[in-house]
Amino acid sequence: MGDPALAITYQVTLDGFIPLGLWTKISGLSMEYTVTTYREGGVNHYEHKIIGPVKYGNVSMSRPVDSDSMLVQMWIQSNLIAVVPQTMSIAALNAAGEEITSWSLMGVVPIKWSGPNLDINGNGVAQETLEIAFEQIMGLGALGDLLGGLGISASLSVGF
Repeated sequence: MGDPALAITYQVTLDGFIPLGLWTKISGLSMEYTVTTYREGGVNHYEHKIIGPVKYGNVSMSRPVDSDSMLVQMWIQSNLIAVVPQTMSIAALNAAGEEITSWSLMGVVPIKWSGPNLDINGNGVAQETLEIAFEQIMGLGALGDLLGGLGISASLSVGF
């Protein structure tokens, strides 16, 4: 069992080489199957559950404004010209900067950006928030990377 992460940051990269910097909070990374129940006539002791398509939640990322904020602005502005879905890697890093695990998202597009509250009388840290939508999660995080490095491919199959 791994050590609990006490000081985690999240490194975000587009298409494997375009950095979006380090983020301090990421929420909404989720997937959920649509389940439809079906009652068969004359069978009263259970319902069939038909597993449907997967729904993915939007991901919200926030961090203090820093020099990498310009990279986020450039990405958002490029999507104003033409929305081009991209891949995104979110890597959880420990205090030493080593990768703990990662998530690979496909079909990523920015859907909302919020800048900091500009108040010279405030004593809070200037934060920015980026929200993205994506089409699917690929791979198995660090396990997938390990298996891939060993030349082993992995797939997940669920049958009912």
